[in-house]
Amino acid sequence: MLISEYTKEYTADKGIYFKDVWSEIKEFFIEILKLNMTGIKEEFGDVFHFLQLWLYSQYKIDGQIWRITDYSVNKFIDRKKVWQEIYEFVGLDKNISGYVGNYKKSEKVVKQLSKFNVNSEKAEAAYNSIVLRRIPKISP
Repeated sequence: MLISEYTKEYTADKGIYFKDVWSEIKEFFIEILKLNMTGIKEEFGDVFHFLQLWLYSQYKIDGQIWRITDYSVNKFIDRKKVWQEIYEFVGLDKNISGYVGNYKKSEKVVKQLSKFNVNSEKAEAAYNSIVLRRIPKISP
């Protein structure tokens, strides 16, 4: 898939700025400090994912999605499906946005839905119903 096609389908139609890339770089270094190999691998892909998005957003450098970002790209594609469920739960059109932020954080769900005039109670209900049922329960 071309980065231009991906951008149309899986971003919120806002530009990607270097601050977004920098945010991913900081997350990458935090995982290094924690010596979390899983987190390091994930954030490494996210850094290059956002770098490619930034290059396209700022300079229209198009091309195939970089293989090094496959995991990150697939993570964002999967997130869109969950966001579509969340939008439908609160009565919005499932394709109202291409936003693919981390839905596992309730404050992000509330903030995103507030952009469409969904109150926090309804947003929390969507989070509890759609997101929490996806999180695996850890047995003692």
